[in-house]
Amino acid sequence: MKQFAILIAMAGLFAVPAMADQPGGISGTVVDAQNGQPVPHATLYYYRAPYLENGPNRIMTLQTNARGYFSDLTLQPGRYVVMARLPGKVEGCAIDDVMGGEVARVRIEIGHNEIMCSGPRVHPALVDPNASADVYRI
Repeated sequence: MKQFAILIAMAGLFAVPAMADQPGGISGTVVDAQNGQPVPHATLYYYRAPYLENGPNRIMTLQTNARGYFSDLTLQPGRYVVMARLPGKVEGCAIDDVMGGEVARVRIEIGHNEIMCSGPRVHPALVDPNASADVYRI
């Protein structure tokens, strides 16, 4: 019985690095801040933070579908900043951590009076400390 418990504990140690090596993803919706409706064909720009202009990070792009949905399930683990743009609207932003083997889900609102950034793990150093707890100003 003691050997079985040790074997189970060792298996758990090897499972954690395997998950970290797996790609993760980010998905969500872009909605209009004024009416809450999905925004089709908005352009998304996203990158792994911190962004280093001359570093290995690159800005990736994609578009929302007809229902305002987007996803990229091929990302390396790390913190990502996602910006949504649509001509004539103030862009929206989300920041979240992508974990290996998991999909981070975000909702981006565009059309506020200023750029707003939300996400469950928005880093305080990146945002206005006077903003509310779940929506942040950049």
